[in-house]
Amino acid sequence: MDDGDLVPDEIVLELLKIRLAQDDARKGFVLDGFPRTLPQAEALEKLLAEIGQAIDAALNFDVPDELIVLRLSARASCPTCGRTYNLLASPPRVEGVCDNDGTPLFQREDDRPEVIAKRLEVFRRQTLPLLSYYRERGLLLTVDGAGDQDEVLDRIVAELDRLTGGRR
Repeated sequence: MDDGDLVPDEIVLELLKIRLAQDDARKGFVLDGFPRTLPQAEALEKLLAEIGQAIDAALNFDVPDELIVLRLSARASCPTCGRTYNLLASPPRVEGVCDNDGTPLFQREDDRPEVIAKRLEVFRRQTLPLLSYYRERGLLLTVDGAGDQDEVLDRIVAELDRLTGGRR
C-alpha cells in the first residue's frame, strides 16, 4: 500500500466478511474505496448474496488528477489519535501539530506526489472498468468531487435523493 499498490483481494474480502457480519452493518453500510477491481466487485456481489444484502448504489467522484494530487499531498495525520488534516483546507491550529493531543503530524508514504501518480495509474487500469460494470446495472452515481466538503456533500445527497425518490 505504501508503494501505491492495492492490498490483496483475499485479505480485503476476509476483513469485509468479518465486518459485514457485525450487527451495526445489518441495516446497511457504506464502503469507501471498495471494490477497486472487477474481481472484487464480483466477489462482493457473491458475499452480499450470501448474507442477504445488495448494493443500492456505487458512487463515483469525478475529480481532475491535478486536484487529487493537490488534496492527497496536503494530507497530514496524527500517529496518536489518528486525526487527519488537510493542510490547505483544514489545517491544525498550530502548524505541524495535532489539535487534539499536540503530537507532531506525519505524511503517509502513499500521499507523496510520486506515489499518488502511481495510484492514479493503478486506478485507471484496475478501477475505471468498474464504472461500466455499475453503470450497466443501473447503480452508478457520478458526483462532481471538486469544491469544498459541504458542496460535494450537497451533490451526494441530491444524487441519493434522486435515486431513492427522497426516501431516507
